[in-house]
Amino acid sequence: MSSHRSATFGQAKQLLFDDVFITDRDGFVPTLNPAIRTGEPVLSPEPPWEERGCYAPTVLADGNGYRMWYGATGDDGISRLCCAVSADGVRWERPDIGLVTYGGRATNIVELDYADGPNREIIFSHHGSVFLDPVDRPERRYKMIFGGGEYGFASMSPGGARFRYEKTLPVRWRYPGVAGAYSADGLRWTIYDRHIMPWYTDTANVVFWDERLDRYVAYVRWNEYLRVVDGIQTGSFDYRAIGRTESADFENFPVPEKILEPDFSDPDDADQWGGGLYDSAALRYPFAADAYFFFIAAYHHTNDTLDIELATSRDGIRFTRWRQPFLRLGPTGAFDSKMLYMGVGLSADSGEIRQYYGGYDQLHDQASETQYQPAIGLARSRMDGFVSQDVGSSVGRLTTLPFTLEGNRLEINFDGSSRGWLKVELLDENFAAIPGFTEDKADRLAGNEVRRGVTWGGRADLTALMGRQLRLRFVGQSVKLYAFQFHLASN
Repeated sequence: MSSHRSATFGQAKQLLFDDVFITDRDGFVPTLNPAIRTGEPVLSPEPPWEERGCYAPTVLADGNGYRMWYGATGDDGISRLCCAVSADGVRWERPDIGLVTYGGRATNIVELDYADGPNREIIFSHHGSVFLDPVDRPERRYKMIFGGGEYGFASMSPGGARFRYEKTLPVRWRYPGVAGAYSADGLRWTIYDRHIMPWYTDTANVVFWDERLDRYVAYVRWNEYLRVVDGIQTGSFDYRAIGRTESADFENFPVPEKILEPDFSDPDDADQWGGGLYDSAALRYPFAADAYFFFIAAYHHTNDTLDIELATSRDGIRFTRWRQPFLRLGPTGAFDSKMLYMGVGLSADSGEIRQYYGGYDQLHDQASETQYQPAIGLARSRMDGFVSQDVGSSVGRLTTLPFTLEGNRLEINFDGSSRGWLKVELLDENFAAIPGFTEDKADRLAGNEVRRGVTWGGRADLTALMGRQLRLRFVGQSVKLYAFQFHLASN
């Protein structure tokens, strides 16, 4: 057995959510690990400027804590952007920012202004998401993408899957355009005086600076058969999909390209005709190499509900979608029993990842927006744990592509619980075991650890093998393997 392919691991953490590093397997199977709902919202509509709900959170690390930007709709029916803070990512508070008042009260509403005077065509109207820009100047280090302003003309051709359920077809279907803003502190925002992309939206789109590409990358809503041509919205509304576009300039994104859509030949996607893939909540995972994730609000039209599905990618373009839920609906009567929309970003601590979502107890089409009162929920996952390579009660083996060893210590993230165990064997590129690092010399690793050092006869040092072409072979039973990483430690 031989392989002409090789891998590059360096000293970066490597996740095992697919088979890109794997050359041979026996018993190990890629396995989705659903997130766990915590049950109660971390932010519920309380003040009058949130009376009709809070939703679409973005969470970013901020010093020793976290900040959350989220949409809120007041008792006046107007959508605004608010900010909350947390020391631990679990308990959130609304600070008195001192910028915008509501009914004479101090609020946590951020300030939105205009670049060149009051261009009222770009009023904030829908779902903003925020990111920190590492390449722009300090006064523009926070960036936001949101829905703002309508196109001057919107047409609707009769038909399309979405409208086969309607008794009366709409003559016009207006969407906001894709707008942007910048800020020095995340609280006082300046809106660009024109749309940053010739496209439509009513979804929580995502933008971030991708260091791997040295470009801004945006993931946006895509309605099949609905386009913007020469500034005019044309076509009919069909199912929802996810589009992608990239640019060296945040203010000038080209028209997106569709990269992921439902597969209507698959029984799991049959009831998404007329529904589809809503918000992507796209994330370039910050704790490992070449790992991109979608947390898709999957709209199942038959039941008029949405739950969250996971999609994974190595390049941010080609995604593999898991069809079973990553985050399930809450029980009947819960605040999140009918619709879930994952927010953007995460917090992490003590081997745990926390994500935030908008939860609704009303159906998508069968309820009026005036009936909505969403709240923001919390979902928990293991660090690096969205997908694992699992083996059952029979001993299994998982072997990697050859790679050049660039570290002298190996750590793994694994869960053997009480019964399971794992060993790591080192092979050369021709699959021959390396003396001293064979399976019989490998120490048996048991338990459940996010960072466990691998040893052979009590020895962890791999300095003598650095620079050689090697393979890893994981041998285990009743165990979940999430990630591995080589380190360069002083002896």
